[in-house]
Amino acid sequence: MKTKLCIILLLLLACIGSASLHSCIKPEDKIDNTYPCKADTAYYNLSDEQKKILPYTGYDTIRMASNMGDTIQCTGNGKQFFYELEFKPAANPACGNTGGEYIYHQAYKILFTDFKKNKTIEIAFGKENRTSAFLVSYIDVSIIFKGFGFYIFYDWISNSNSRTVYIGSKKVNNVTYSDVSKTNRNNSQNDTNSFALINKTQGLLQIQLNPTEIWTILN
Repeated sequence: MKTKLCIILLLLLACIGSASLHSCIKPEDKIDNTYPCKADTAYYNLSDEQKKILPYTGYDTIRMASNMGDTIQCTGNGKQFFYELEFKPAANPACGNTGGEYIYHQAYKILFTDFKKNKTIEIAFGKENRTSAFLVSYIDVSIIFKGFGFYIFYDWISNSNSRTVYIGSKKVNNVTYSDVSKTNRNNSQNDTNSFALINKTQGLLQIQLNPTEIWTILN
């Protein structure tokens, strides 16, 4: 009889403990579809190394000459920092687009302007999200000039292991530069007729819009 009473008491205690534990679970911890979707926010800031990937302070002057005899002198207006938003929908199908994670990636751009000739060069550093068969996310440097956009992974610049874009030594305007890399145009398109040349030490060296229009840095 005592044994039966002990078993009954143990079962009652187990039930009470289970009920207490269940009552402590917050609604958002449940994984079924009966509770609202939970949204999280995350911020990712650039490291000091990433902020200095190219040698520009933001107030530099880029002087370039074209093979057609024109010259520009573009002065920067400072590094403009901002956040690029990425939204990841919640895994729960019932959430639709109402729940998920909002991710803010810090980025910056510098707009170099020649006000006399109304010409600009934009150099930006930030995160890119591109979708093909799957989502690809990475950090890159972009250069925009006269409506042309040029892109390169930031860790490919002056990196000899990146054989597809690494050129090495290159003579530009009678000056030989080392660790030169070649950008792609239109995101990932490898266009041999339209590209930019850069390195980590001097920054932008040359922009070839097409074989008949080439802009070269002036020292």
